[in-house]
Amino acid sequence: MNYPCRIADDVVALGRWWGVLVYLVLGAKPVLVDAGPSGHARKIIDAIRSIGISPSTITGIVLTHFDYDHSGSAQELSQELNAPVSIHKADASLLMRPQECPGLRRFLYHPPIPRLLRWRPLQADIELSSGDTLGDWKVLHTPGHTPGSISLVRGTVGLVGDALVYRNCQLRPNVWHLSTNHAQELASAKMLANSGLQIVLPGHYAPSTDPSAVDRLARRLAHGSI
Repeated sequence: MNYPCRIADDVVALGRWWGVLVYLVLGAKPVLVDAGPSGHARKIIDAIRSIGISPSTITGIVLTHFDYDHSGSAQELSQELNAPVSIHKADASLLMRPQECPGLRRFLYHPPIPRLLRWRPLQADIELSSGDTLGDWKVLHTPGHTPGSISLVRGTVGLVGDALVYRNCQLRPNVWHLSTNHAQELASAKMLANSGLQIVLPGHYAPSTDPSAVDRLARRLAHGSI
């Protein structure tokens, strides 16, 4: 897939940096969903301009979770675009103190790794809760990958962060060893698989526009084959 690419009526996959997809949700108040790793703010802004959108129209940056590859350029983008950063309240403190993340993945944030990745702590401007709305998008708390992982859902379209991945024409939960709570991760995957989505926009690999991929995921989860 070539990027930028319009995936849904008003959702553009701007690009993939370090394997992380950054999306632009258009509309009356355009927002970025995820910010890519550190050092990629200029490339993301250039991608916005390349589709004929003025970066000055961006009204916010929504992080699906705190991980360095999704939040690394958030601070620079926030400053450049004068746009607030939003994240679920359960991940807000982890933007400041990622080493407190539960599970094995906390070791990804012990020195010297943050310095090597040029990752800096970030104070979120807005803390989200499940059920909040961003325009006509609903915030769903889909924990498991991180405590505060969220998805944004509108009708049959879902921006799901790392709650799901789409690879080799199959949707599935993210790898278990990167989850902070695998049981929650599976529960979140089941919720998304049974929520009527047809277009699923994960944070890695590729977007899924195949409704049958969601049906296959729901069946595998129901049968315990994941």
